[in-house]
This record gives sequence, C-alpha cells and structure tokens, in this order.
Amino acid sequence: MPDSAKKNVEAIAQLEQQLHDRRSRVEKIGNQIARYFGSLWFIGAHAVFFTVWVVANARVVPGVEAFDPYPFPFLGFVVGIEFIFLTTFVLMNQNFQSKRQEHWGHLTLQVALLTEQEVTKSMQMLHLICQHLKLQTPAADQEVKD
Repeated sequence: MPDSAKKNVEAIAQLEQQLHDRRSRVEKIGNQIARYFGSLWFIGAHAVFFTVWVVANARVVPGVEAFDPYPFPFLGFVVGIEFIFLTTFVLMNQNFQSKRQEHWGHLTLQVALLTEQEVTKSMQMLHLICQHLKLQTPAADQEVKD
C-alpha cells in the first residue's frame, strides 16, 4: 500500500477513535444494550422467557399456581416497560450514529474540496503542456476556461 494511502487510513482510524472516545459513559452503555437488543441472543432469550411465562400461567403444569393468569396482564405491563427502555436505547444509538454521519459528511466535503483543488492544478498543468507542445486547445469550451 502506498505511503499516502497508509496515512489516509491512519487519519480515518484516528478520527473514528476520537469520535468513539468522546462518547459519554451513558452513551457507551446504551450502545452495548442496543447492540444486545439487536442480537439473536435477545430473540432467543425472549422466546424462552415468553414460553416459560405462558406455560407457567396457563395452568398446564400440575402443582404450579398461575401468578399472571390469561390474558397475562402483568406480562403486558412488563413488555410495555421493556419497550419504553428498548426504544430509548435505540434512539440514543441512532443519535450517536447521526453524529457520526455528520462527522463523516464533513470529512467527505473536505476531501472533495481537496480533490477539486488537485484536479484544477492538474488541468492547469495540462494546459501549460499543451501550450508548450503547441497543441490546439478548445478555446471556445467554457468549461475548460472555468
């Protein structure tokens, strides 16, 4: 990999690390929780939890007294509270991702401006080469003049 490419990769890695380090403790915890909520472990844990809850409260197991009989109002309450927290953590994570995208958009704009300067300089050099070699240039082309 060329040295310039290595420098660019290192600069991007440093920028990403700085953004990652700037997060508050609450944002870091929220990110971990949101990551868990989006995993197969979370789905599996919920499948097991709901199955056990329904079986325990459906009076199908002898000797187990239902603590939340059908239609399971307490389960609905627990799921509602969980939903509130889940939504909050997901929104926190999206807020962080939005900040991250904003930083990347700003970096992309800076790179685009640098690229425009390099292309303009290359066009100027190409024009000088054409003049030196006495090659005809399209004088009427406004885009070339700009």
